[in-house]
Amino acid sequence: MNTPSTLNTTTRDRRKLLVCDSAELADRQHHIVPLLFKKHPQTAIVLRYAGQVYAYLNQCVHMVRRLDCIHDAVFDEQQGHLRCSMHGIVFDPTSGESLSVLCSGERLEPLRCEEIDGQVYLIDKRVTAPI
Repeated sequence: MNTPSTLNTTTRDRRKLLVCDSAELADRQHHIVPLLFKKHPQTAIVLRYAGQVYAYLNQCVHMVRRLDCIHDAVFDEQQGHLRCSMHGIVFDPTSGESLSVLCSGERLEPLRCEEIDGQVYLIDKRVTAPI
């Protein structure tokens, strides 16, 4: 018999998209994850910064381009900020907020993520696995 708590757990488990083992995501490293965001093909950047895991759509707020569209790196040279490889817009890795004057007040689209039993998952209800 399905109880409300069982249904919620089942729904949440279906939404979990495995990114990697926690040990595979060292501080100031990232993974690019293919996914569907609101049923449209997209990628996410999942990163660890100061021991915490964060996830954002891999899309610059300045132009509709991936942050890694020219170079595979998403951190700046000092490894302190996320950086769009197209125009150099920089973002705070903990909030997604633009630190560049050009896009002041704008933020990367955050995605819910969580570490569970030594694994990193995207758990955002707008995200599904690619077909």
